[in-house]
Amino acid sequence: MVIMTAMNDTEKSIQAARQLLAGRFCGVLATQSLDLPGYPFGSLVPYSLDHQGRPLLLLSHLAKHTRNLEMDPRCSLTLVEQGGGDSQQLARLCCLGRITPSVELHAKEIERHFRYFPQSRPYYEQLNFHFYQLETERYYWVGGFGAARWLDRGRLSYPKRFSVEEEAQLMRTPTADHSQPQPEATPPQVVGIDHEGIDLLQGDLLQRFPLDHPVTAIDELTRHLKQLKIIK
Repeated sequence: MVIMTAMNDTEKSIQAARQLLAGRFCGVLATQSLDLPGYPFGSLVPYSLDHQGRPLLLLSHLAKHTRNLEMDPRCSLTLVEQGGGDSQQLARLCCLGRITPSVELHAKEIERHFRYFPQSRPYYEQLNFHFYQLETERYYWVGGFGAARWLDRGRLSYPKRFSVEEEAQLMRTPTADHSQPQPEATPPQVVGIDHEGIDLLQGDLLQRFPLDHPVTAIDELTRHLKQLKIIK
């Protein structure tokens, strides 16, 4: 007999925060202003997650936020759930930490980022953009109006993420068609898979399909995705 245990409020917050971090794909980066010391400087940036679950950003060396980071790497990345209506009811996650250059980033990690953001490849190859990683020290999670708490870095860390090779094996499985596109529409493409969800790109739209429970075995995940009709 399998006994299912209900998650407590903290566990629910951690799961929801991880899904927001994994599936938002862009956020507001706040750096320490170089031009106006003492003031935060905010800018909208896209990101993917590396295989340790850290946000990976492609930044221009000419951008204000990059110059700010060169002076002081301390920053925050704020993510907000998509949705309309009362913004106070939307989930938010603030990641506080340090952003540093990714000097030893593997080529496969770079290619993974370009799967998510193919339009950014010329920035890297032609315009001298560089990759940076956010090492989060602490998270502040707001699950809606009046529901806020600090979460330590270890609480949001991924106990296991698939390796580049394991992810590639899963991505070779054909993707099911959820969109019922018109003949001229671009079919969705799998761009990333982890033990808590699968990420698809259709045209310019990135979308995450969260799993109802974490799955770490490749065979089990494949069966699970077929049951959900995400893959064939």
